[in-house]
Amino acid sequence: MTVQEAKKEIMHVIKDSTETELEITEETNMFSDMGLSSVEVMVMLGELEDAFGIDIPAARLRRVRTVGDMCELVIQILTE
Repeated sequence: MTVQEAKKEIMHVIKDSTETELEITEETNMFSDMGLSSVEVMVMLGELEDAFGIDIPAARLRRVRTVGDMCELVIQILTE
């Protein structure tokens, strides 16, 4: 899977998980643009973990604000 394919799949999981009607881009802010609550973020994380077979530690989420940040984090975990 290429980085671009991974990003596309991550954005697909985020869009499905949050049931948003917004067009999701790497610049989309998950809080100010999408209005996600902490519970919605946790559900989304669970779906990302299931989709990619990874564990996303809560401590690594501190700097995640945008969809692009989440893509980078998931890809980083996948390549570790």
